[in-house]
Amino acid sequence: MGIWNSTLAYVGARTLLAGAMIAVLLRRRVGPWHAGGQIVSDLACAAFLLGYSNPDIRDDIGWLVLPLLLFVFYWEATRFLENRYVAATREDQETLVDGALRVYGLAWLIGFVLPAVLAGGFLCFNLLAPGQWPFPNPRPPLACSPNRLQPGATLTLTIQVPHGSQLAVFTPKHGAVVLIPYGAKQFQYMPTLRLAPDTLPQVFADSGVYAVIISSEAELSASLMCRVRYTGRVSG
Repeated sequence: MGIWNSTLAYVGARTLLAGAMIAVLLRRRVGPWHAGGQIVSDLACAAFLLGYSNPDIRDDIGWLVLPLLLFVFYWEATRFLENRYVAATREDQETLVDGALRVYGLAWLIGFVLPAVLAGGFLCFNLLAPGQWPFPNPRPPLACSPNRLQPGATLTLTIQVPHGSQLAVFTPKHGAVVLIPYGAKQFQYMPTLRLAPDTLPQVFADSGVYAVIISSEAELSASLMCRVRYTGRVSG
């Protein structure tokens, strides 16, 4: 998770600098619209960066990335052009403070806006062509949650779509049990599936490690597999 920690540190530093910039804007009394627009742009950029490194946040953003990215483009480009226009048309001599702010604005654009815009662009690309970009910390194609299952709990399968159409469970003592036979096309596009062991006593009958497999052909060789340890049902 090194890339995630680095992203958190980067976003934290970016947020502090953005807060300082917003404080300067408020002191200049630029109006609530200007300050509010900057806040939305900064929050959107932070979401792009976090979503690039975390699949759960990426899923939470979803298609919202499109309007947010368009707004960031508009807002940051407008601010940059306005600052360039003010610097070009001013009649008095530029002070050291003005020069420092101009350099800071350029460094902010290159170091903190462009990376976020690129991250947002990759999120858009992922919506149009899922699984075609190697994001850091990718979600496994099949994940079992929780990996230690107790009676009364629910096993949640998170699956990258599209996937195979056959679902089977290898039990510790009784071999394989097919829950969804090959050819179930609707199952191929299900991103999540929940199994309640208490309603499947013919499958979850013993304590031990169970292997959940999804096959793309009518066979028991796993295309995708995850394991879960079941503690056994309460007798009585």
